[in-house]
Amino acid sequence: MDNKSNHQTRPYLKSLALLVALVGFFVLPLRGAQPLSQDDITLLLIGGASESKMITLVEQRGVDFQLTSELIQKFQKQGATQALIDAIVNSNRQKAPSNTPSATAAPRSVSSANSGISPELPGSAPRVSNISNPPPSTAPPQDSKNAAVNQKVNEVMAGLASGSGQAGEGEAPPPLAPGSKQAAEALSPNLSDPSPAEIQNIIHAFAAKELMFKEARDNYTYRQINKVETLDADGKVNGYWQQNWDILFDDQGHRIEKVTYAPPGTLQGVLMTEQDLDAMRSIQPFVLTSNELDEYDIKYLGHVKVDYITAYVFSIRPKVIQKRRQYFQGVIWVDDRDLQIVKTEGRQVPEIRNKNGENLFPRFKTWRQQIDGKFWFPTFTLAEDTLYFPSGPVRIKEVIRYTDYKQFKSSSVIKAVQAIDPGKSVPVPNSAPPPPDSTPKN
Repeated sequence: MDNKSNHQTRPYLKSLALLVALVGFFVLPLRGAQPLSQDDITLLLIGGASESKMITLVEQRGVDFQLTSELIQKFQKQGATQALIDAIVNSNRQKAPSNTPSATAAPRSVSSANSGISPELPGSAPRVSNISNPPPSTAPPQDSKNAAVNQKVNEVMAGLASGSGQAGEGEAPPPLAPGSKQAAEALSPNLSDPSPAEIQNIIHAFAAKELMFKEARDNYTYRQINKVETLDADGKVNGYWQQNWDILFDDQGHRIEKVTYAPPGTLQGVLMTEQDLDAMRSIQPFVLTSNELDEYDIKYLGHVKVDYITAYVFSIRPKVIQKRRQYFQGVIWVDDRDLQIVKTEGRQVPEIRNKNGENLFPRFKTWRQQIDGKFWFPTFTLAEDTLYFPSGPVRIKEVIRYTDYKQFKSSSVIKAVQAIDPGKSVPVPNSAPPPPDSTPKN
């Protein structure tokens, strides 16, 4: 009986949806530039408007309501995509007063003290950490070119995340600095844009340099410290996860990953997945080599000064999503002298949704530094975002540090990561994180 009833009402529902769509497409433009209401979003969703059209309307007109977890679930049931949700969240952020701290900013110094993340990263946030969120009307006239590129970066990043991704007090990445005093003195504020032909040459040149860097890094040992926190509605830490890895070589010259520290985790509302660990290994310290150029659409955004260097800025997105593969999507900054990536900002894609649940990934930033005077190595990753699950949003914070780079003299290296003890799993019971005194000194 239920199936029959569904079939009988289908023509009526189709007619109703068509009527609503016609009303939506003709009435919404008549309202001019007024922000969209909750009813407007619902009207567009049940009327069958395309995702691109709805996102464009949100970006152009904004919204007159604050998004809540209840509204997110309501819109998702009506067919809203994550990209549309992110666009609404971004609209909420843009209309907030510039002198009002974000929901995650105020408690950072308190929450990080509970986990031990921030004390290991002294210093205040450098100007580079604000490159995707430039302060309105505060930039001097000579920074107008940077502001234009920042706007392009904002447009690329608008659909990728809902978190600020800015470093809090005591969590600052190192400023980007040139490899020599002569390079620093040669920096010019008047940065010209390369021609289209030159842009293509630059892309191929930095991809070739990235391939050289990847091969060089595979001959280095280093330590990677991965920390993740979940935060409550007040921004206080309510869950914690950490793993420290030593990337080493065994007696045969094989590359291995040794877990040196893994206390019981207490994350709330989320679980660490294999995709999360893979992202810590390869997506967040993103490298774009010549072998991978054909997999990505690359668009030139501008030529800017960042801290003590000047860089070309490109947007990156995968052309095709292959099954069971993860990609980087976002923005990269390429040093215009060394032609190497010095900063990345984006997200791991695609997010995974199936009958077993959802696997969502935060927006992150990764900074590099010159370690050996030749190559720029990843040294710091920061992610601070809200993941919108059907059961409700979960705020997370992630800090990764890459330290103690040392070159390993060997000509026979197998480029594979293996566990030091593959048969031993790390338990994750519901217990408190270790006290600060038990955390190993790094």
